[in-house]
This record gives sequence, structure tokens and C-alpha cells, in this order.
Amino acid sequence: MTVTLTATYRETLAPETITLIDKLVEENYELSDMLVFIDEYSEVAFQDSYEVYVELGEGYGYEAVDAWLTLADADEVEKFTDAYIGEFYSPADMAEDYLDYEAKEADSRLCIDWRETAEYLLAHEVDRVGDYYFRSSY
Repeated sequence: MTVTLTATYRETLAPETITLIDKLVEENYELSDMLVFIDEYSEVAFQDSYEVYVELGEGYGYEAVDAWLTLADADEVEKFTDAYIGEFYSPADMAEDYLDYEAKEADSRLCIDWRETAEYLLAHEVDRVGDYYFRSSY
């Protein structure tokens, strides 16, 4: 059921959801954004996770957080920071950055095929949503 009609949300949502919406509106959260979140993820997810979702969205970008939520349930939004690797325009760039971050740097005399390494990582350790990459074991 969609609740995006602001005129009727008070008639369709649970009282605790309406109370939280009222509180957040007073704190300058956008009503339409909250209703879209409820439509997309559920009232329970809104009650449990919306403020964390907004904090992460403002810090990392909503596109990245929404990409994460295609892989995880909305109640796992707080795991975003542990799983998020970053936004990269090529899997090879992701692989090099990922292995540098994980302190698995190779001897500088070696020539690494980053494209092949990225294919391995994507098959075993990393999930990709568009240009966003996440650790599979979050």
C-alpha cells in the first residue's frame, strides 16, 4: 500500500509512525521524503532505521545508501559503513583500492592484472550495485 498522498497518511499509518513523523517534521525532516521511505521499505523500517538512513545519506550520498539497501534489508542500514567500499568507475580501480585498504599490498615489482583481480573479488568478496561496491561479508 502506498501512502505518498500527504493528505491521507494520517488515516493509513500506525499511530506510533505518525508520532515519529510529527517529531521528525518538527526537527526539519522532509515529510515527502519520509513517506517515500515508508512506501519503499515499510513502516517498521521507518520506525527503526529512518534517522540512521538520513544520517548516512547526508554523509555518503543517498544513492550509495539506496544501492546498499538493494543488497540488505532496511533494518540493516547501520551495517552500511562496515560494508561500503566506495564508488568506482571501473572494477579494476575498486580492486586496487580495496586491496590497498585491506593491507594486502603486493610487492611493487609485480604487475597485477587489476581487471582479473576485480573479477575474482566480485565473485568471492565484493558485491556491486552500479558504481557502488560493498563487502559481501557485512
